[in-house]
Amino acid sequence: MVDPITVEVIRSKFQALVGELRFALIRSAFSSLTRESRDCSFGILSSQGEMPLEGASSQHFVYLRAAQRLLEKVRLEDIHEGDVFIGNDPHEIGSGHAPDVLITAPVMMGGAIVAFCTTLAHKMDFGGAVPGSIYMGATEIFQEGLLIPLMKMYDRGKVVPQVEQIIRTNVRNADIVLGDLGAQVGSTLIGIDRVRELINRYTPETINQTFESLLASSSIRIRKLVARWPGKVAESEAYLDPPVNSGHPVKLRVRVTRERDHLTFDFNETDPQVRDPINVQYSVLMKVISTCLVSMTDPNIPEHVGIARAFSVVAKEGIVLNPVSPAPVGNTTMVQTAVIDIVQNCLLTLKGARQSGKRGGHGVVVLGWRDGLVPGRKYVQYEIQKSASGALEGKDGVSAVNPLDYQYDAAALSSVGVLETPVEIIEAQYPVRINRYELIPDSGGPGKFRGGVSPRRVYEALTTCDLNVRHAVSFDIPSGGVEGGFPGRLGRVVINSGTRSEVEVEGWSHEVHRGDTIAFEGGGGGGYGPPFERDTESVLRDVKEGFVTPEGALSHYGVVVIYDGNQWQIDETVTRKLRL
Repeated sequence: MVDPITVEVIRSKFQALVGELRFALIRSAFSSLTRESRDCSFGILSSQGEMPLEGASSQHFVYLRAAQRLLEKVRLEDIHEGDVFIGNDPHEIGSGHAPDVLITAPVMMGGAIVAFCTTLAHKMDFGGAVPGSIYMGATEIFQEGLLIPLMKMYDRGKVVPQVEQIIRTNVRNADIVLGDLGAQVGSTLIGIDRVRELINRYTPETINQTFESLLASSSIRIRKLVARWPGKVAESEAYLDPPVNSGHPVKLRVRVTRERDHLTFDFNETDPQVRDPINVQYSVLMKVISTCLVSMTDPNIPEHVGIARAFSVVAKEGIVLNPVSPAPVGNTTMVQTAVIDIVQNCLLTLKGARQSGKRGGHGVVVLGWRDGLVPGRKYVQYEIQKSASGALEGKDGVSAVNPLDYQYDAAALSSVGVLETPVEIIEAQYPVRINRYELIPDSGGPGKFRGGVSPRRVYEALTTCDLNVRHAVSFDIPSGGVEGGFPGRLGRVVINSGTRSEVEVEGWSHEVHRGDTIAFEGGGGGGYGPPFERDTESVLRDVKEGFVTPEGALSHYGVVVIYDGNQWQIDETVTRKLRL
Protein backbone atom coordinates (compact mmCIF):
# COMPACT_ATOMS: atom_id res chain seq x y z
CA MET A 1 0.00 0.00 0.00
CA VAL A 2 1.04 3.57 -0.66
CA ASP A 3 1.58 5.67 2.47
CA PRO A 4 -0.84 8.60 3.06
CA ILE A 5 1.79 11.28 2.49
CA THR A 6 2.71 9.89 -0.93
CA VAL A 7 -0.99 9.60 -1.79
CA GLU A 8 -1.52 13.29 -1.01
CA VAL A 9 1.60 14.37 -2.92
CA ILE A 10 0.49 12.44 -6.02
CA ARG A 11 -3.10 13.65 -5.68
CA SER A 12 -2.02 17.29 -5.52
CA LYS A 13 0.14 16.92 -8.62
CA PHE A 14 -2.63 15.30 -10.67
CA GLN A 15 -5.24 17.72 -9.32
CA ALA A 16 -3.13 20.71 -10.32
CA LEU A 17 -2.62 19.17 -13.75
CA VAL A 18 -6.39 18.81 -14.28
CA GLY A 19 -6.84 22.52 -13.60
CA GLU A 20 -3.92 23.47 -15.84
CA LEU A 21 -5.23 21.42 -18.77
CA ARG A 22 -8.76 22.75 -18.46
CA PHE A 23 -7.32 26.25 -18.49
CA ALA A 24 -5.29 25.39 -21.60
CA LEU A 25 -8.51 24.26 -23.27
CA ILE A 26 -10.37 27.44 -22.27
CA ARG A 27 -7.61 29.76 -23.43
CA SER A 28 -7.27 28.09 -26.84
CA ALA A 29 -11.01 27.66 -27.56
CA PHE A 30 -12.78 29.53 -30.36
CA SER A 31 -16.36 29.76 -29.02
CA SER A 32 -17.58 32.08 -26.26
CA LEU A 33 -19.41 29.11 -24.71
CA THR A 34 -16.09 27.41 -23.97
CA ARG A 35 -13.81 30.43 -23.72
CA GLU A 36 -16.06 32.72 -21.62
CA SER A 37 -18.82 30.57 -20.11
CA ARG A 38 -16.38 27.65 -19.62
CA ASP A 39 -18.93 24.95 -20.36
CA CYS A 40 -16.21 22.30 -20.51
CA SER A 41 -14.15 19.99 -18.34
CA PHE A 42 -10.97 17.92 -18.34
CA GLY A 43 -10.33 14.59 -16.68
CA ILE A 44 -7.42 12.25 -15.91
CA LEU A 45 -8.78 8.72 -15.52
CA SER A 46 -7.47 5.41 -14.31
CA SER A 47 -6.94 2.56 -16.77
CA GLN A 48 -10.54 1.50 -15.97
CA GLY A 49 -11.97 4.95 -16.67
CA GLU A 50 -12.49 6.11 -13.09
CA MET A 51 -11.56 9.72 -12.31
CA PRO A 52 -10.36 9.99 -8.70
CA LEU A 53 -9.94 13.78 -8.87
CA GLU A 54 -12.18 16.82 -8.59
CA GLY A 55 -12.82 19.37 -11.31
CA ALA A 56 -15.23 17.58 -13.63
CA SER A 57 -18.13 16.85 -11.30
CA SER A 58 -20.71 17.20 -14.05
CA GLN A 59 -18.93 14.70 -16.29
CA HIS A 60 -17.27 12.11 -14.03
CA PHE A 61 -19.79 9.41 -14.88
CA VAL A 62 -19.79 10.31 -18.57
CA TYR A 63 -16.02 9.86 -18.60
CA LEU A 64 -16.39 6.49 -16.87
CA ARG A 65 -19.05 5.23 -19.27
CA ALA A 66 -17.15 6.45 -22.33
CA ALA A 67 -13.92 4.75 -21.24
CA GLN A 68 -15.72 1.50 -20.47
CA ARG A 69 -17.50 1.62 -23.81
CA LEU A 70 -14.20 2.22 -25.61
CA LEU A 71 -12.59 -0.76 -23.87
CA GLU A 72 -15.57 -2.92 -24.90
CA LYS A 73 -15.73 -1.64 -28.46
CA VAL A 74 -12.08 -1.51 -29.54
CA ARG A 75 -9.58 -4.34 -29.15
CA LEU A 76 -6.41 -3.46 -27.26
CA GLU A 77 -4.26 -4.42 -30.25
CA ASP A 78 -6.15 -1.82 -32.32
CA ILE A 79 -5.33 1.01 -29.88
CA HIS A 80 -1.99 2.68 -30.44
CA GLU A 81 0.06 5.52 -29.08
CA GLY A 82 -1.13 8.72 -30.73
CA ASP A 83 -4.75 7.55 -31.11
CA VAL A 84 -7.41 10.09 -30.17
CA PHE A 85 -11.11 9.17 -30.05
CA ILE A 86 -14.18 11.34 -30.50
CA GLY A 87 -17.82 10.66 -29.60
CA ASN A 88 -21.02 12.43 -28.62
CA ASP A 89 -23.90 9.94 -28.85
CA PRO A 90 -25.67 10.31 -25.46
CA HIS A 91 -27.07 6.79 -25.65
CA GLU A 92 -23.56 5.39 -26.11
CA ILE A 93 -21.37 7.47 -23.80
CA GLY A 94 -23.98 8.95 -21.42
CA SER A 95 -23.40 12.61 -22.25
CA GLY A 96 -26.19 15.03 -21.46
CA HIS A 97 -26.99 15.85 -25.08
CA ALA A 98 -25.51 15.76 -28.58
CA PRO A 99 -23.62 19.11 -28.47
CA ASP A 100 -21.50 17.73 -25.58
CA VAL A 101 -18.61 16.34 -27.60
CA LEU A 102 -16.05 14.11 -25.90
CA ILE A 103 -12.41 13.72 -26.86
CA THR A 104 -10.48 10.94 -25.15
CA ALA A 105 -7.03 9.45 -25.60
CA PRO A 106 -5.41 6.50 -23.84
CA VAL A 107 -2.03 6.91 -22.18
CA MET A 108 -0.01 3.95 -23.49
CA MET A 109 3.04 2.42 -21.82
CA GLY A 110 4.55 -0.91 -22.83
CA GLY A 111 1.61 -1.67 -25.09
CA ALA A 112 -0.90 -1.31 -22.25
CA ILE A 113 -3.38 1.43 -21.31
CA VAL A 114 -2.31 2.96 -18.01
CA ALA A 115 -4.66 5.99 -17.95
CA PHE A 116 -6.93 8.18 -20.06
CA CYS A 117 -6.91 11.91 -20.72
CA THR A 118 -10.44 13.05 -21.54
CA THR A 119 -12.19 16.33 -22.18
CA LEU A 120 -15.78 17.28 -22.92
CA ALA A 121 -17.00 20.63 -24.21
CA HIS A 122 -20.44 21.86 -25.21
CA LYS A 123 -20.60 23.08 -28.82
CA MET A 124 -22.72 26.14 -29.62
CA ASP A 125 -24.10 24.16 -32.57
CA PHE A 126 -23.58 20.58 -33.69
CA GLY A 127 -26.07 20.32 -36.52
CA GLY A 128 -29.68 19.25 -36.24
CA ALA A 129 -33.00 20.89 -37.00
CA VAL A 130 -32.40 24.32 -35.44
CA PRO A 131 -29.53 26.67 -34.56
CA GLY A 132 -28.00 25.42 -31.32
CA SER A 133 -29.00 21.84 -32.25
CA ILE A 134 -31.36 21.18 -29.35
CA TYR A 135 -34.97 22.19 -29.54
CA MET A 136 -38.11 21.55 -27.54
CA GLY A 137 -40.04 20.01 -30.45
CA ALA A 138 -37.71 17.03 -30.96
CA THR A 139 -39.33 13.58 -30.95
CA GLU A 140 -36.14 11.58 -31.59
CA ILE A 141 -32.50 12.10 -30.77
CA PHE A 142 -31.66 12.17 -34.48
CA GLN A 143 -33.26 15.63 -34.66
CA GLU A 144 -30.93 17.02 -31.97
CA GLY A 145 -27.70 17.17 -33.91
CA LEU A 146 -25.01 15.12 -35.61
CA LEU A 147 -24.33 11.86 -33.72
CA ILE A 148 -20.79 10.49 -33.76
CA PRO A 149 -20.21 7.04 -32.25
CA LEU A 150 -16.93 6.54 -30.41
CA MET A 151 -14.34 6.41 -33.19
CA LYS A 152 -10.80 7.48 -34.00
CA MET A 153 -10.26 11.13 -34.83
CA TYR A 154 -6.47 10.64 -34.85
CA ASP A 155 -4.87 7.33 -35.84
CA ARG A 156 -1.28 6.96 -34.54
CA GLY A 157 -0.93 10.73 -34.43
CA LYS A 158 -2.42 11.44 -37.87
CA VAL A 159 -5.77 13.12 -38.42
CA VAL A 160 -8.55 10.97 -39.89
CA PRO A 161 -9.72 13.50 -42.53
CA GLN A 162 -13.15 11.94 -43.05
CA VAL A 163 -14.16 12.78 -39.47
CA GLU A 164 -13.43 16.46 -39.97
CA GLN A 165 -15.22 16.42 -43.33
CA ILE A 166 -18.36 14.90 -41.83
CA ILE A 167 -18.41 17.48 -39.04
CA ARG A 168 -17.75 20.42 -41.35
CA THR A 169 -20.59 19.36 -43.64
CA ASN A 170 -23.16 18.89 -40.88
CA VAL A 171 -22.75 21.78 -38.46
CA ARG A 172 -23.31 25.51 -38.49
CA ASN A 173 -20.25 27.66 -37.78
CA ALA A 174 -17.95 24.81 -38.76
CA ASP A 175 -14.77 26.85 -38.18
CA ILE A 176 -15.82 27.61 -34.61
CA VAL A 177 -16.77 23.99 -33.92
CA LEU A 178 -13.57 22.57 -35.39
CA GLY A 179 -11.54 25.23 -33.59
CA ASP A 180 -13.00 24.11 -30.27
CA LEU A 181 -12.35 20.46 -31.13
CA GLY A 182 -8.75 21.39 -31.94
CA ALA A 183 -8.44 23.00 -28.51
CA GLN A 184 -9.78 19.82 -26.92
CA VAL A 185 -7.33 17.62 -28.81
CA GLY A 186 -4.44 19.96 -28.04
CA SER A 187 -5.06 19.99 -24.29
CA THR A 188 -5.53 16.20 -24.34
CA LEU A 189 -2.20 15.62 -26.08
CA ILE A 190 -0.46 17.90 -23.59
CA GLY A 191 -2.12 15.90 -20.83
CA ILE A 192 -0.81 12.59 -22.17
CA ASP A 193 2.79 13.80 -22.01
CA ARG A 194 2.38 15.20 -18.49
CA VAL A 195 0.59 12.09 -17.18
CA ARG A 196 3.22 9.82 -18.67
CA GLU A 197 5.93 11.84 -16.91
CA LEU A 198 4.18 11.43 -13.56
CA ILE A 199 3.58 7.71 -14.07
CA ASN A 200 7.24 7.18 -14.99
CA ARG A 201 8.27 9.10 -11.88
CA TYR A 202 6.06 7.15 -9.45
CA THR A 203 5.55 3.83 -11.37
CA PRO A 204 2.19 2.52 -12.68
CA GLU A 205 1.66 0.37 -9.58
CA THR A 206 2.00 3.33 -7.23
CA ILE A 207 -0.35 5.46 -9.35
CA ASN A 208 -2.98 2.68 -9.47
CA GLN A 209 -2.84 2.19 -5.72
CA THR A 210 -3.05 5.95 -5.16
CA PHE A 211 -6.07 6.28 -7.44
CA GLU A 212 -7.82 3.42 -5.64
CA SER A 213 -7.09 4.98 -2.26
CA LEU A 214 -8.59 8.28 -3.41
CA LEU A 215 -11.67 6.59 -4.87
CA ALA A 216 -12.33 4.67 -1.67
CA SER A 217 -11.74 7.52 0.77
CA SER A 218 -14.66 9.73 -0.30
CA SER A 219 -17.24 6.96 -0.04
CA ILE A 220 -15.88 5.92 3.37
CA ARG A 221 -16.25 9.48 4.69
CA ILE A 222 -19.78 9.77 3.32
CA ARG A 223 -20.83 6.42 4.79
CA LYS A 224 -19.66 7.45 8.25
CA LEU A 225 -21.82 10.57 8.14
CA VAL A 226 -24.86 8.90 6.58
CA ALA A 227 -24.79 6.25 9.33
CA ARG A 228 -25.59 9.00 11.88
CA TRP A 229 -28.74 10.22 10.13
CA PRO A 230 -32.02 9.53 11.96
CA GLY A 231 -34.24 8.89 8.93
CA LYS A 232 -34.84 5.53 7.26
CA VAL A 233 -37.13 6.28 4.31
CA ALA A 234 -37.96 9.45 2.37
CA GLU A 235 -39.95 10.20 -0.78
CA SER A 236 -40.23 13.22 -3.05
CA GLU A 237 -41.66 14.09 -6.43
CA ALA A 238 -41.79 16.96 -8.90
CA TYR A 239 -43.60 17.71 -12.14
CA LEU A 240 -42.02 19.07 -15.29
CA ASP A 241 -43.94 21.57 -17.39
CA PRO A 242 -46.06 19.89 -20.11
CA PRO A 243 -43.64 19.35 -23.01
CA VAL A 244 -44.56 20.30 -26.56
CA ASN A 245 -45.34 16.84 -27.96
CA SER A 246 -46.73 15.05 -24.89
CA GLY A 247 -48.89 17.92 -23.65
CA HIS A 248 -49.13 16.84 -20.01
CA PRO A 249 -46.98 17.32 -16.90
CA VAL A 250 -44.28 14.68 -16.49
CA LYS A 251 -43.70 13.18 -13.04
CA LEU A 252 -40.29 12.59 -11.49
CA ARG A 253 -40.33 10.56 -8.29
CA VAL A 254 -37.74 9.03 -5.97
CA ARG A 255 -37.85 6.89 -2.84
CA VAL A 256 -34.67 6.80 -0.78
CA THR A 257 -34.02 4.16 1.85
CA ARG A 258 -31.15 4.06 4.31
CA GLU A 259 -29.70 0.77 5.53
CA ARG A 260 -27.17 1.78 8.16
CA ASP A 261 -24.52 3.61 6.07
CA HIS A 262 -25.82 2.80 2.57
CA LEU A 263 -28.46 4.67 0.56
CA THR A 264 -30.66 3.28 -2.19
CA PHE A 265 -32.36 5.66 -4.63
CA ASP A 266 -35.40 4.15 -6.36
CA PHE A 267 -36.72 6.13 -9.35
CA ASN A 268 -38.97 3.42 -10.80
CA GLU A 269 -42.19 5.39 -10.17
CA THR A 270 -41.00 8.13 -12.53
CA ASP A 271 -43.07 8.43 -15.73
CA PRO A 272 -42.06 6.45 -18.83
CA GLN A 273 -39.76 8.20 -21.31
CA VAL A 274 -41.52 10.59 -23.68
CA ARG A 275 -41.12 11.75 -27.27
CA ASP A 276 -39.84 15.09 -26.00
CA PRO A 277 -36.27 16.20 -25.18
CA ILE A 278 -36.76 16.06 -21.40
CA ASN A 279 -35.39 12.55 -20.86
CA VAL A 280 -32.26 12.38 -18.71
CA GLN A 281 -29.36 9.99 -19.09
CA TYR A 282 -28.48 7.58 -16.27
CA SER A 283 -24.98 9.06 -15.97
CA VAL A 284 -26.52 12.50 -15.36
CA LEU A 285 -28.71 10.99 -12.66
CA MET A 286 -25.61 9.55 -10.99
CA LYS A 287 -23.94 12.95 -11.12
CA VAL A 288 -26.91 14.66 -9.43
CA ILE A 289 -26.99 12.11 -6.61
CA SER A 290 -23.24 12.35 -6.12
CA THR A 291 -23.25 16.15 -5.92
CA CYS A 292 -26.23 16.25 -3.56
CA LEU A 293 -24.66 13.64 -1.28
CA VAL A 294 -21.45 15.61 -0.95
CA SER A 295 -23.34 18.81 -0.16
CA MET A 296 -25.53 17.05 2.41
CA THR A 297 -22.66 15.38 4.23
CA ASP A 298 -19.46 17.42 3.99
CA PRO A 299 -18.75 19.81 1.08
CA ASN A 300 -15.02 19.28 1.76
CA ILE A 301 -15.24 15.66 0.62
CA PRO A 302 -13.64 15.33 -2.85
CA GLU A 303 -16.35 14.69 -5.43
CA HIS A 304 -15.55 12.00 -7.99
CA VAL A 305 -16.90 8.64 -9.17
CA GLY A 306 -15.86 7.00 -5.90
CA ILE A 307 -18.90 8.66 -4.30
CA ALA A 308 -21.07 6.08 -6.11
CA ARG A 309 -19.71 3.37 -3.81
CA ALA A 310 -21.81 4.89 -1.03
CA PHE A 311 -25.17 4.41 -2.77
CA SER A 312 -27.20 2.26 -5.16
CA VAL A 313 -29.63 3.36 -7.86
CA VAL A 314 -32.76 1.57 -9.05
CA ALA A 315 -34.00 3.01 -12.35
CA LYS A 316 -35.49 0.65 -14.90
CA GLU A 317 -34.77 1.25 -18.57
CA GLY A 318 -37.37 3.23 -20.45
CA ILE A 319 -38.29 5.84 -17.84
CA VAL A 320 -37.60 9.57 -18.16
CA LEU A 321 -34.58 9.22 -15.87
CA ASN A 322 -33.07 6.24 -17.71
CA PRO A 323 -34.21 6.43 -21.34
CA VAL A 324 -33.29 4.18 -24.22
CA SER A 325 -32.60 5.15 -27.82
CA PRO A 326 -34.01 6.93 -29.76
CA ALA A 327 -35.35 9.06 -26.90
CA PRO A 328 -34.45 12.75 -27.30
CA VAL A 329 -32.44 14.08 -24.35
CA GLY A 330 -31.51 17.61 -25.40
CA ASN A 331 -33.22 19.48 -22.58
CA THR A 332 -31.59 17.45 -19.82
CA THR A 333 -29.83 20.50 -18.35
CA MET A 334 -33.16 22.21 -17.68
CA VAL A 335 -34.67 19.04 -16.17
CA GLN A 336 -31.82 18.59 -13.71
CA THR A 337 -33.18 21.37 -11.50
CA ALA A 338 -36.19 19.20 -10.68
CA VAL A 339 -34.04 16.09 -10.20
CA ILE A 340 -31.83 17.98 -7.75
CA ASP A 341 -34.90 19.15 -5.84
CA ILE A 342 -36.35 15.68 -5.28
CA VAL A 343 -33.00 14.11 -4.37
CA GLN A 344 -32.05 17.00 -2.09
CA ASN A 345 -35.39 17.01 -0.28
CA CYS A 346 -35.17 13.28 0.43
CA LEU A 347 -31.68 13.70 1.87
CA LEU A 348 -32.84 16.65 4.00
CA THR A 349 -35.65 14.46 5.38
CA LEU A 350 -33.25 11.60 6.18
CA LYS A 351 -31.00 14.08 7.99
CA GLY A 352 -33.95 15.18 10.11
CA ALA A 353 -34.13 18.62 8.46
CA ARG A 354 -37.00 20.45 6.74
CA GLN A 355 -37.40 20.31 2.98
CA SER A 356 -36.58 23.28 0.75
CA GLY A 357 -38.57 25.29 -1.77
CA LYS A 358 -38.29 24.26 -5.41
CA ARG A 359 -35.75 25.87 -7.73
CA GLY A 360 -36.84 28.30 -10.39
CA GLY A 361 -36.59 27.18 -13.99
CA HIS A 362 -33.73 28.51 -16.09
CA GLY A 363 -33.22 28.07 -19.82
CA VAL A 364 -31.25 28.66 -22.98
CA VAL A 365 -31.64 31.28 -25.68
CA VAL A 366 -30.15 30.52 -29.09
CA LEU A 367 -30.17 33.16 -31.81
CA GLY A 368 -29.40 31.98 -35.33
CA TRP A 369 -28.19 35.12 -37.08
CA ARG A 370 -28.64 35.21 -40.85
CA ASP A 371 -26.04 37.97 -41.15
CA GLY A 372 -23.07 38.86 -38.98
CA LEU A 373 -19.72 40.54 -38.87
CA VAL A 374 -18.56 38.74 -42.01
CA PRO A 375 -21.03 38.99 -44.93
CA GLY A 376 -22.41 35.65 -46.07
CA ARG A 377 -21.49 33.81 -42.87
CA LYS A 378 -24.17 32.71 -40.43
CA TYR A 379 -23.63 32.98 -36.68
CA VAL A 380 -25.06 31.01 -33.77
CA GLN A 381 -25.32 32.79 -30.42
CA TYR A 382 -25.89 30.35 -27.54
CA GLU A 383 -26.50 31.62 -24.01
CA ILE A 384 -27.46 29.89 -20.79
CA GLN A 385 -30.01 31.96 -18.87
CA LYS A 386 -30.24 32.09 -15.09
CA SER A 387 -33.07 31.84 -12.56
CA ALA A 388 -32.96 31.27 -8.79
CA SER A 389 -32.84 28.66 -6.05
CA GLY A 390 -35.56 27.92 -3.51
CA ALA A 391 -35.54 28.91 0.15
CA LEU A 392 -34.97 26.51 3.00
CA GLU A 393 -35.14 26.64 6.77
CA GLY A 394 -33.00 29.57 7.89
CA LYS A 395 -31.95 30.75 4.42
CA ASP A 396 -33.42 32.80 1.61
CA GLY A 397 -33.03 31.41 -1.89
CA VAL A 398 -30.12 32.61 -3.99
CA SER A 399 -31.08 35.11 -6.69
CA ALA A 400 -30.00 35.38 -10.34
CA VAL A 401 -27.98 32.15 -10.50
CA ASN A 402 -27.87 28.98 -12.53
CA PRO A 403 -29.94 26.75 -10.21
CA LEU A 404 -27.80 23.73 -11.08
CA ASP A 405 -24.79 25.31 -9.44
CA TYR A 406 -26.14 25.60 -5.90
CA GLN A 407 -26.50 22.68 -3.50
CA TYR A 408 -27.61 23.05 0.10
CA ASP A 409 -27.24 21.40 3.41
CA ALA A 410 -28.66 22.77 6.63
CA ALA A 411 -25.68 25.04 7.23
CA ALA A 412 -23.67 25.56 4.07
CA LEU A 413 -23.93 26.68 0.48
CA SER A 414 -21.53 25.68 -2.25
CA SER A 415 -21.31 26.74 -5.87
CA VAL A 416 -19.50 25.71 -9.03
CA GLY A 417 -20.51 25.92 -12.62
CA VAL A 418 -20.90 27.69 -15.91
CA LEU A 419 -20.17 31.41 -16.10
CA GLU A 420 -22.10 34.02 -18.03
CA THR A 421 -20.68 35.45 -21.25
CA PRO A 422 -19.85 39.13 -20.64
CA VAL A 423 -22.15 41.62 -22.35
CA GLU A 424 -19.17 43.25 -24.08
CA ILE A 425 -18.18 39.95 -25.72
CA ILE A 426 -21.72 39.27 -26.93
CA GLU A 427 -22.16 42.70 -28.46
CA ALA A 428 -18.75 42.54 -30.11
CA GLN A 429 -19.37 39.16 -31.74
CA TYR A 430 -23.02 39.28 -32.77
CA PRO A 431 -25.48 41.80 -34.29
CA VAL A 432 -27.29 42.27 -30.99
CA ARG A 433 -27.57 44.79 -28.19
CA ILE A 434 -28.38 43.89 -24.58
CA ASN A 435 -30.71 46.62 -23.39
CA ARG A 436 -31.42 45.42 -19.86
CA TYR A 437 -30.17 42.88 -17.36
CA GLU A 438 -32.03 43.16 -14.09
CA LEU A 439 -33.76 41.42 -11.22
CA ILE A 440 -37.52 40.86 -11.43
CA PRO A 441 -39.02 42.21 -8.17
CA ASP A 442 -41.54 39.95 -6.43
CA SER A 443 -40.49 36.91 -8.52
CA GLY A 444 -39.15 35.01 -5.51
CA GLY A 445 -41.76 32.95 -3.67
CA PRO A 446 -42.93 34.81 -0.53
CA GLY A 447 -42.18 33.12 2.76
CA LYS A 448 -40.60 33.42 6.17
CA PHE A 449 -37.51 32.83 4.06
CA ARG A 450 -37.94 34.21 0.56
CA GLY A 451 -37.34 32.24 -2.61
CA GLY A 452 -34.57 33.45 -4.86
CA VAL A 453 -35.43 36.29 -7.26
CA SER A 454 -35.00 35.57 -10.96
CA PRO A 455 -33.36 37.84 -13.56
CA ARG A 456 -34.59 39.32 -16.82
CA ARG A 457 -32.28 39.73 -19.81
CA VAL A 458 -33.49 41.80 -22.78
CA TYR A 459 -31.87 41.58 -26.21
CA GLU A 460 -32.45 43.87 -29.18
CA ALA A 461 -31.93 42.33 -32.62
CA LEU A 462 -29.91 44.44 -35.04
CA THR A 463 -30.81 42.15 -37.95
CA THR A 464 -33.08 39.18 -38.64
CA CYS A 465 -32.56 35.95 -36.71
CA ASP A 466 -34.25 32.70 -35.69
CA LEU A 467 -34.99 32.31 -31.99
CA ASN A 468 -34.67 28.85 -30.45
CA VAL A 469 -35.51 28.78 -26.74
CA ARG A 470 -35.41 25.96 -24.19
CA HIS A 471 -36.81 25.48 -20.69
CA ALA A 472 -38.57 22.68 -18.80
CA VAL A 473 -39.43 23.81 -15.28
CA SER A 474 -41.59 26.62 -13.79
CA PHE A 475 -42.79 28.19 -17.03
CA ASP A 476 -46.20 26.48 -16.72
CA ILE A 477 -46.10 24.98 -13.21
CA PRO A 478 -44.65 27.38 -10.61
CA SER A 479 -41.79 26.30 -8.36
CA GLY A 480 -43.56 25.34 -5.16
CA GLY A 481 -42.93 26.63 -1.67
CA VAL A 482 -42.83 24.50 1.49
CA GLU A 483 -44.02 24.75 5.10
CA GLY A 484 -46.52 27.48 4.13
CA GLY A 485 -44.20 29.26 1.71
CA PHE A 486 -45.60 30.50 -1.62
CA PRO A 487 -44.49 29.45 -5.12
CA GLY A 488 -42.17 31.57 -7.22
CA ARG A 489 -43.25 33.59 -10.25
CA LEU A 490 -43.53 31.76 -13.57
CA GLY A 491 -40.82 32.29 -16.16
CA ARG A 492 -41.58 33.84 -19.54
CA VAL A 493 -40.06 34.54 -22.95
CA VAL A 494 -41.49 37.71 -24.46
CA ILE A 495 -41.00 39.40 -27.81
CA ASN A 496 -41.35 43.21 -27.81
CA SER A 497 -42.41 43.40 -24.18
CA GLY A 498 -44.49 46.44 -23.26
CA THR A 499 -45.40 47.31 -26.84
CA ARG A 500 -48.50 46.79 -28.98
CA SER A 501 -46.72 43.96 -30.78
CA GLU A 502 -45.88 42.06 -27.56
CA VAL A 503 -45.91 38.29 -28.01
CA GLU A 504 -45.25 35.66 -25.35
CA VAL A 505 -43.42 32.75 -26.95
CA GLU A 506 -45.46 29.66 -26.09
CA GLY A 507 -43.45 27.14 -28.08
CA TRP A 508 -39.78 26.97 -28.86
CA SER A 509 -39.31 28.96 -32.05
CA HIS A 510 -39.92 32.49 -33.28
CA GLU A 511 -38.66 34.63 -36.15
CA VAL A 512 -37.14 37.86 -34.87
CA HIS A 513 -36.74 40.96 -37.02
CA ARG A 514 -34.49 44.00 -36.83
CA GLY A 515 -35.52 46.18 -33.90
CA ASP A 516 -37.43 43.43 -32.07
CA THR A 517 -36.57 42.74 -28.44
CA ILE A 518 -36.39 39.34 -26.76
CA ALA A 519 -36.81 39.12 -22.99
CA PHE A 520 -35.96 35.92 -21.12
CA GLU A 521 -37.40 35.89 -17.60
CA GLY A 522 -36.40 32.97 -15.39
CA GLY A 523 -38.76 31.34 -12.91
CA GLY A 524 -38.52 32.40 -9.26
CA GLY A 525 -37.61 30.03 -6.44
CA GLY A 526 -40.20 28.74 -3.96
CA GLY A 527 -40.47 30.24 -0.48
CA TYR A 528 -40.19 28.61 2.95
CA GLY A 529 -42.65 29.19 5.80
CA PRO A 530 -45.60 31.62 6.15
CA PRO A 531 -44.77 35.05 4.66
CA PHE A 532 -46.26 36.95 7.62
CA GLU A 533 -43.59 35.34 9.82
CA ARG A 534 -40.82 37.04 7.87
CA ASP A 535 -38.87 39.57 9.88
CA THR A 536 -40.04 43.07 8.94
CA GLU A 537 -36.48 44.36 8.70
CA SER A 538 -35.76 41.65 6.13
CA VAL A 539 -38.77 42.83 4.12
CA LEU A 540 -37.52 46.42 4.32
CA ARG A 541 -34.07 45.32 3.12
CA ASP A 542 -35.67 43.43 0.23
CA VAL A 543 -37.49 46.59 -0.86
CA LYS A 544 -34.32 48.68 -0.64
CA GLU A 545 -32.36 46.14 -2.68
CA GLY A 546 -35.03 45.65 -5.34
CA PHE A 547 -36.03 42.07 -4.50
CA VAL A 548 -39.55 43.08 -3.44
CA THR A 549 -41.74 46.05 -4.41
CA PRO A 550 -43.60 48.12 -1.79
CA GLU A 551 -46.81 46.63 -3.22
CA GLY A 552 -45.42 43.12 -2.81
CA ALA A 553 -44.32 43.89 0.75
CA LEU A 554 -47.87 44.89 1.58
CA SER A 555 -49.78 42.13 -0.22
CA HIS A 556 -47.48 39.19 0.57
CA TYR A 557 -45.90 40.13 3.89
CA GLY A 558 -48.33 42.59 5.49
CA VAL A 559 -45.53 45.15 5.79
CA VAL A 560 -46.14 48.77 4.84
CA VAL A 561 -42.95 50.28 3.39
CA ILE A 562 -43.02 53.97 2.51
CA TYR A 563 -40.54 56.44 1.07
CA ASP A 564 -40.33 59.68 3.04
CA GLY A 565 -38.39 61.54 0.34
CA ASN A 566 -35.06 60.51 1.82
CA GLN A 567 -35.20 56.81 2.60
CA TRP A 568 -37.43 53.75 2.73
CA GLN A 569 -38.91 52.95 6.13
CA ILE A 570 -41.61 50.82 7.73
CA ASP A 571 -44.92 52.24 8.93
CA GLU A 572 -44.81 50.34 12.20
CA THR A 573 -48.34 51.22 13.35
CA VAL A 574 -50.14 50.03 10.23
CA THR A 575 -47.88 47.02 9.86
CA ARG A 576 -48.68 45.80 13.40
CA LYS A 577 -52.40 46.01 12.66
CA LEU A 578 -52.06 44.13 9.39
CA ARG A 579 -50.04 41.35 11.00
CA LEU A 580 -52.40 40.70 13.91
